[in-house]
Amino acid sequence: MHISLTYFCLAQLQETVLALKHLWGVLPLWHPVGDKKQMNDVSHVAYRYAALFYSIIAAYFWYLFYSLWVFLGKNYLPQDVSNIFSIQNSNFYAVSIGIATLLTTIVVGSLLVHKKLKEFIVDVGDELSRVAWPTLKEAQKTTVIVIALVIVSSIVLFFADTVFLRIINLIMSTAA
Repeated sequence: MHISLTYFCLAQLQETVLALKHLWGVLPLWHPVGDKKQMNDVSHVAYRYAALFYSIIAAYFWYLFYSLWVFLGKNYLPQDVSNIFSIQNSNFYAVSIGIATLLTTIVVGSLLVHKKLKEFIVDVGDELSRVAWPTLKEAQKTTVIVIALVIVSSIVLFFADTVFLRIINLIMSTAA
């Protein structure tokens, strides 16, 4: 029950992220009216990165609160079936989802209200929008180069280790 409910929640989160991705191409996710920056000063991509950051934070806190509540339910809350906070109650996981969602909404809402943090995240998103990201072919080529260099350096270190081990064993055997 617990695993299938977790997969259901992760599937719902994935659908939400996909819906947000679809909306990103159509409209900006928020407009900072009243803030120092206007929409013309910062690109739409910066707000998309900021929304992605807030989505990741929300998913992290939701999972944290859900796991914490299930842990508390298993180990510290009373275990009678009549209590809705008992893990033996059939509604326990629904209550856990509700509590995790409420706490996540409170945390993310308080982060959204914090003006300096919001401005910082939008500035980071603006800097990320200015980065010259590599194309897929460039990323594939550099990945192959990195893997090849790791393999070559591993082989070199293996042989160096083997040589030094034999030298140390030779020294130790002659000294004894």
